[in-house]
Amino acid sequence: MLLEAIIFIGLDEVSNSALENLREASEMLVREYGIKLVIVPVNMWSDPISSSLRSLPTIVINGFKAFSGYAPTASEIRDYVLKIAKAKNRVGEFQLPAGVVDSGMVNASAIIA
Repeated sequence: MLLEAIIFIGLDEVSNSALENLREASEMLVREYGIKLVIVPVNMWSDPISSSLRSLPTIVINGFKAFSGYAPTASEIRDYVLKIAKAKNRVGEFQLPAGVVDSGMVNASAIIA
């Protein structure tokens, strides 16, 4: 199973910690559950004060805002992804937010602002 995680980060330690925990959770998910989590970091180039005002870091997993304003642990991320994966198996396929897929072909890409 393939899922996408977009992480919006600033230039602060909390954002770095969130990115590291996301990477750790991704490794754990592929090793233990066979779920590949593709990480797309988006640096907002904000200082620490602006980062807290913007609620950075923000993690969006498969199109759903999962975490905002703090660095979730790898376990929290893993649990959220497993919840999404179970829902995905029940409901059907969610489209990745970075592209629109039709018949296996990428037709257009979304612009993340």
